[in-house]
Amino acid sequence: MILSRNNQKTFYYLGFLIWPFGITIAALKYRHNSWSKNIFWLFCIFFGYIFILPEEGPDSVRYAQRFLEYSNFDLSLAELWNSFYSSSTNYLDILEPLITFLVSRVWNNLSFLFLVYGLIFGYFFSRNLWFIFNKIESNITIALSLYILSIALFNPIWNINGFRMYTAAQIFVYGTLPLITDGNIKRIWWSAISVFMHFSFIFPFLVLLLFLLLKNKLNLYFTFFIISSFIKELDLEWLSNSLLFLPEIFQPRITSYLNPMYAESMRFMHQSLNWYIPFSDVCIKWIIYGYVIFMYLFHKKTIINHSFLERLFCFSLLLYGMSNIAGLIPAGVRFMTISNIFMFTTIALFLSSNPDIKGLTFLNRLSLPALVFYCIVAIRVGMDYFGGLFFYGNPLAASILTDHYPLINYIKGFFLK
Repeated sequence: MILSRNNQKTFYYLGFLIWPFGITIAALKYRHNSWSKNIFWLFCIFFGYIFILPEEGPDSVRYAQRFLEYSNFDLSLAELWNSFYSSSTNYLDILEPLITFLVSRVWNNLSFLFLVYGLIFGYFFSRNLWFIFNKIESNITIALSLYILSIALFNPIWNINGFRMYTAAQIFVYGTLPLITDGNIKRIWWSAISVFMHFSFIFPFLVLLLFLLLKNKLNLYFTFFIISSFIKELDLEWLSNSLLFLPEIFQPRITSYLNPMYAESMRFMHQSLNWYIPFSDVCIKWIIYGYVIFMYLFHKKTIINHSFLERLFCFSLLLYGMSNIAGLIPAGVRFMTISNIFMFTTIALFLSSNPDIKGLTFLNRLSLPALVFYCIVAIRVGMDYFGGLFFYGNPLAASILTDHYPLINYIKGFFLK
């Protein structure tokens, strides 16, 4: 059917009520229309409603327990507010408890809690992806589409499982990406707000302030990026002592993160992962190093000629180098999520701005198998948190049917027959 623009928008919004997954995929064809990002946002909300809560382990279990406590006990907003930054509660991340509390005053159904999580996470997620789409200057090739898909899968919608950390990552990107590429300094407030979603985001925020102070120093950042790759160990005790100047409320969390026993438990957990998960991270790492060296050694002038690309490349090098160092702390490895997003955004915009540069075809052919492998692994991880309703469900079906059986269980059951 040939539809006018308004009729097309209406058709997709109504179609979403029937088949969210199919309509969301189809809407990507019209990604340059503003309504398409809202279709994607709606799907994130729908995903939150059908999110499958694990039985134990991840952060989402603790969010659910807190939500049920708020629902069943007579706690006032003033009492909750007074507990923030208190040594008795150790609440340093104030937005998640506040959101959870407010939802508990309206509903006592966990599905609605994660629906709200999906709404908040999805807003920033959709805006970040569409910001990148709008920066793409050329047709989206197979290679470029895989880089964009990888950016989406670095912090996908099922990361509402760790709502605080990963929503903070989306908020930080939402504030920082336009600030770096377009010089939109007003967005720095969003970068700062990420600290209130997860206090550890004071680290990338300080990196951002450092970049705004130093500005573009491509040679310096590249050198730092390379040197940071060879740092193998940090003295956790020395680092803990050096952070004693921070307010007392931060000390218990810092102590727990820098505790050698915690570091050992994190190493054990990492070693217990299926081989393909850490290997997929290695694939991404080598793609980044390959492109960084290629762009710096052979196309530095090309990058400098694109001022927004130069700023983005410089910031990405600084952030990635800092994250290399932070990754030596057990909990610090999580900052690789935002570092990878900024690095891959740099690569995607470099590919888009310079599609005919010599050497890109060879580099892409080397990278594509690793990218496909990473995307498959990332989707496999997500299968722990959604079932069949993800593909065939709609809001009406989701309100009637209950789906607590992760998709991966169906797949394992089929192959183990």
